[in-house]
Amino acid sequence: MKIAIEGCCHGQLDDIYGSIKLLEQKEGIKVDLVLICGDFQAVRNVGDLECMSVPPKYRHLGTFWKYYAGIAKVPYPTIFIGGNHEASNYLWELYHGGWVCDNIYYLGAAGVIQYHGVRIGGISGIYKQKYETGHYEVSPYSPSDVRSAYYVREYDVNKLLQVKQPMDVFLSHDWPRGVERYGDLDALLRTKPFFRAEATANTLGSRANEELLTHLKPSYWFAAHLHVKFAAFVPHDKWVKQTYSQAVRDILSGKQHGRHANRPPVKQHNPDEIAIDDDDDEENEQMPQNVATQLQDMLMNGNPDEIAIDDDDDDSASGENEQNTSTPAAVPVTRFLSLDKCLPRRSFLQVVDVPAKNDEGFQYDLEWLAIVKVMNPYLSLQYQPIPTPSADQLQTAIQTEVAQLQTTVDLKMPLNFKPTHTAHDPHKPITPEDVHRWTSPVENPQTKAFCAMLGMENKINAGKVIPEAPMLPAVAEPASYTLVSPDMATDDVHQDAGDATVAVAAPLVAPILDVHQDDPPSPSKRAKLE
Repeated sequence: MKIAIEGCCHGQLDDIYGSIKLLEQKEGIKVDLVLICGDFQAVRNVGDLECMSVPPKYRHLGTFWKYYAGIAKVPYPTIFIGGNHEASNYLWELYHGGWVCDNIYYLGAAGVIQYHGVRIGGISGIYKQKYETGHYEVSPYSPSDVRSAYYVREYDVNKLLQVKQPMDVFLSHDWPRGVERYGDLDALLRTKPFFRAEATANTLGSRANEELLTHLKPSYWFAAHLHVKFAAFVPHDKWVKQTYSQAVRDILSGKQHGRHANRPPVKQHNPDEIAIDDDDDEENEQMPQNVATQLQDMLMNGNPDEIAIDDDDDDSASGENEQNTSTPAAVPVTRFLSLDKCLPRRSFLQVVDVPAKNDEGFQYDLEWLAIVKVMNPYLSLQYQPIPTPSADQLQTAIQTEVAQLQTTVDLKMPLNFKPTHTAHDPHKPITPEDVHRWTSPVENPQTKAFCAMLGMENKINAGKVIPEAPMLPAVAEPASYTLVSPDMATDDVHQDAGDATVAVAAPLVAPILDVHQDDPPSPSKRAKLE
């Protein structure tokens, strides 16, 4: 089964799906599943933009609304997790997971499902403050809550720590802390020199994800957030002991070492560079170009289980590359890969081969259903968390639920997507009444049905319906929003000029989000902060 992995989506579904289609044509392959590692931006309308943590100048509808409205059809089964730039109000409706539109499944704040028998788990958001709090934010959000709504919570991590069965694939937005020490750290720091302080202090990445990698030990871990392609090969025994190669130890101790020791940092004009910029230059960037050519060095080299850590062929004979990319089969490993965002000259897409285990398609995961049911009473909707029982008590209850659910629940996932708020209509004016209605919480029928299936209380917007807003005068579309033109509704253009391939929408949409409050700052910004 060929799975296309995408880094940050930033609402550019048309361009991502178009790029995959071009790759299929060029390589003669068929992609079976798409995984997206956060910043998905399931924006249905302008109200959702009010619930997304981005500065006004970067607010744009993207192209998701067309799939939500049924104007466009999703060409590949797609699974995603949330990042730190999301329509948090919509994703909260589907806290336990669900269809954001036909054929696109959100894993929830934390979730595990199966696709063709392959076990896929994920954690949404990023690791920041308020880790120990409950999910207290309610839309429409305050300026503070719109940011904390996407923070990872200890409660959701604890649910994943109850998983005992093997995990095939795991998705996160930010990286597990310390994972950079098991890849080509030298090359990473030449591309992102402002990561050096965090890498040295072991603060680059998420402590929660570090704990999850230690516990879950998935075969594959895919991430994004840092806007760079980076692969690592993590033997579990070395991960637990925190042992690294001599080259990595030298870098962490401040010594110059490695095959790139005498090479200068990557220049800004290097077409292979992946820059994080704070200014407005990216507003003029085009959509993905030369995608299929870029992906060639990222495809599997005959081994469907391999993720290459290094692309430099001249290193093989040097003897200096101490970060071994292979390990005895008896030693369990996690193959980690982080990808960039969907922009020109960025490594944002990779295809991997993961063998299917059955032909059942989307299915619930029995162990995860039991975990969700057992943990549901401890889901706090207040600032203060609800204390949970001991791990042993939880495991006893989970095993009891597994036995019960095995005989009462149909694991085949229903295709029960139903819109809760109306989609953007480019031909209609937007009124304050519309925005008030769109930002108001509403109970999602999928979540209600899911909780009923498990026989547990629905705590997510329970009983809330679309409100009747006071009649207010119509207003022009706010200048701070970039709305997709009517011409974009159904017209996609794919051009091919020799080896340079491009998958773009016509006309081009406004620039996608680059870096904001919780993205890693650029060198210039970091210098100011220091």
